Amino acid sequence: MPTSPTQAAAAQGQDRLFVGHWPHLRARDSVPKIMWSVVAALVPALVASGYFFGVRAYLHVGLAVATAVVTEAVITHLRLKKATVGDGSAVVTGLLVAFCLPAQARWFVPVVAAFVAIAIAKQCFGGLGANIWNPALVGRAFVHVAYPTDLNPSAYPVVNSFSANVGTVGHAAPAIDAVSSASPMAHLKLIASHGLGFDASPAKLAETLPSLWKMFIGQVGGSIGETSALLLILGALYLIYRGWVRWQVPLVYLATVAVGALLLPIPLLTAGEPILRPAILLPNHELAVRFAAYHLLGGGVMLGAFFMATDMVTSPLTNKGMLLFGFGCGALTILIRLYGGYPEAVCYSILLMNTAVPLIDRWTQPRIFGHKK
Repeated sequence: MPTSPTQAAAAQGQDRLFVGHWPHLRARDSVPKIMWSVVAALVPALVASGYFFGVRAYLHVGLAVATAVVTEAVITHLRLKKATVGDGSAVVTGLLVAFCLPAQARWFVPVVAAFVAIAIAKQCFGGLGANIWNPALVGRAFVHVAYPTDLNPSAYPVVNSFSANVGTVGHAAPAIDAVSSASPMAHLKLIASHGLGFDASPAKLAETLPSLWKMFIGQVGGSIGETSALLLILGALYLIYRGWVRWQVPLVYLATVAVGALLLPIPLLTAGEPILRPAILLPNHELAVRFAAYHLLGGGVMLGAFFMATDMVTSPLTNKGMLLFGFGCGALTILIRLYGGYPEAVCYSILLMNTAVPLIDRWTQPRIFGHKK
């Protein structure tokens, strides 16, 4: 006697395959597990931000996270949806929003950015999994336009201990353990706009830019969570090891930025006259390599490449699509940095490529077995 629908169909001479609604593949991973792991991966950079920029960095992170969680809870309640605060996605968004902001911005800036990120960029599209843009970057882009003075200060105080007060926008409070200076990206923008001496040396470049070691560990001016490449890479390596971040996007992103910095023409000063030539043509190749390294370690490239561009919802699904997406993010970043009006370009580069993700997925769909491409 047949014991299943398939056997019953076979007994009646019918060639049918009955497929139930249960999934064929099951995984132990879940949204809360992944999201809270991302939070854990960001904790080292979060702890370091308080050391580099003072207690005010923690205040901004707390305000952004609290605003993101409360906004998500209220909106899901109003939409009569199941509460999703416990999955950790709102906490991740709040953290990333705060990481994109300077520590000396006014207190309400992270509140507005986090509200826009959750209410508009996430919930207006249907919640987690339905948004087309990275919510944290949408929040950052909004406050960048709304409060340009806060997002583009003339100087970033770098604090060496918790005893120093960060002070107001663009100025550090008097303290012997606080140094206020422009960000490395501002100096790189000046080089890209006004030229780099053809006969310059690495020592001369170091007069205006901090050492690569300081940029690697994060003891330079910048936004709260973007300066320490070391800690961001350590957190990202854990996520890559667990399989929650695909290596293709950050690798191609970083490689494109580095190659673009070396090969795209910038003004090189010869006898006082600027000539557009690639940095790789400098007689001092160490200077060219340093120029590319500064673009990799400065600004939000590391944060964007490892934690923004790799967002599971707003990045491509196919392997080829990930490579194309990473290339697009890197190309837009270095093009805007060298020839655009902003010294930083990670935010807008990723948002523009987020917009192209549906088309990239359509172009890079793998061929179905037995069908022509």
